[in-house]
Amino acid sequence: MQTPPTRPVSGPMSGPASGWRRPIVRRVAQATALFGLWLALSGELAVEFLAAGALTAVGGVAVSELLFRGTHEGRFTPAPSSIAWLLRTIVRFAAYLPWLAYEIVVANAYVAWLVLHPRLPIDPSLVRFDTTLGSERGQVLLAQSITLTPGTVTVDASNGVFVVHCLSRRSREGLAEGGIQRKIAAVFEETAPAAVALSDILEPDQVPR
Repeated sequence: MQTPPTRPVSGPMSGPASGWRRPIVRRVAQATALFGLWLALSGELAVEFLAAGALTAVGGVAVSELLFRGTHEGRFTPAPSSIAWLLRTIVRFAAYLPWLAYEIVVANAYVAWLVLHPRLPIDPSLVRFDTTLGSERGQVLLAQSITLTPGTVTVDASNGVFVVHCLSRRSREGLAEGGIQRKIAAVFEETAPAAVALSDILEPDQVPR
């Protein structure tokens, strides 16, 4: 099986990092977010706890930079560097979450119906598809959203090729409609598919490596 081609990085999003994508801005934002999480979970405001939280946050960012530096270069489309794009994305992501929560509730009810049905009308299948989402953030959100929705589980996601387990025919049809991908594409201003072409995986060597 041929390996999917890497996506070229071109246009206004390529080139040296600028705006909010500058390394110092990104690292400060990550450390601040980790420190905020530390405060929320610990609930302590003593100086020693604050110092420990700050050191842990900075250390976590430093370790992640060392571990993952350059590992994804050229494989994904980088984000635009403008603050305006970042703010728009935050607003769109906030609007995406209630939609995803609704889909999870509906899928939960459907899976419960499947389990309680006397005939247990499941039709499991393992499928693969190529996503039009070129960014790492989009592909990660897609993989997580599929798994969070009962009836589908992301088995593998590699360079735009997804392998998903579907519990029933309805779960498979919902995946083929591409609703989740269109919503995520709208969040990050990426190309949205009209539909998703699924192919069945019947042999182990059909799984992308």
